[in-house]
Amino acid sequence: MIKLTKRFILILGIIFLLANCGESGPTITDNEVIVKTGSMDVHFSRGKLFAQTYLIFGGIEMKQSDAIAKISLSGLELSTARFIYSRYPDFYACKSPGAPLAQKAIRQVEIVPADSKVMDDLRKTLADHQASLQESGKRVCVRLEGEVLKLESAVIRENNQDVTNELPPQMHHEYYFVKSAEMIDAQEALTGGQTG
Repeated sequence: MIKLTKRFILILGIIFLLANCGESGPTITDNEVIVKTGSMDVHFSRGKLFAQTYLIFGGIEMKQSDAIAKISLSGLELSTARFIYSRYPDFYACKSPGAPLAQKAIRQVEIVPADSKVMDDLRKTLADHQASLQESGKRVCVRLEGEVLKLESAVIRENNQDVTNELPPQMHHEYYFVKSAEMIDAQEALTGGQTG
């Protein structure tokens, strides 16, 4: 019985590794980015370039099979964070008078990572953000570079049915095709050591 249990655990571990090794990035052409979810092919047109640093307030890896964005971040653009910091250096604390200013300015950033390296960098950033908050209450920043995406169509793969108009309104927004994600020390960024 014990051998069976160990073998079962080993098999589960192998399945988990294979599933994660098979994680593939989006298909990229000159004009579009195609994300394959569990059942759909989601087509985006490629838009303007972007480069932005965010002070992270939260984030989550979207593990549902039909999730379009793979990471969703909540953060303040660095220029906004610096402005609030200049008046309220403790603005990220709930009791600070600067907290309401920060809350109003927080943006949701829906990310389509360009490849597995970017995905791993984002996972590490989120893990370090959580660990840093628990250990010292400090925050981290992340510098994202890539392109803005516009959702054009969502097609169910099995029957080639276009369901774009059936997607909920909250899914029709800008997504960010991230080609580079670099974690940055928040204190250094807030005091001017890093560019926005």
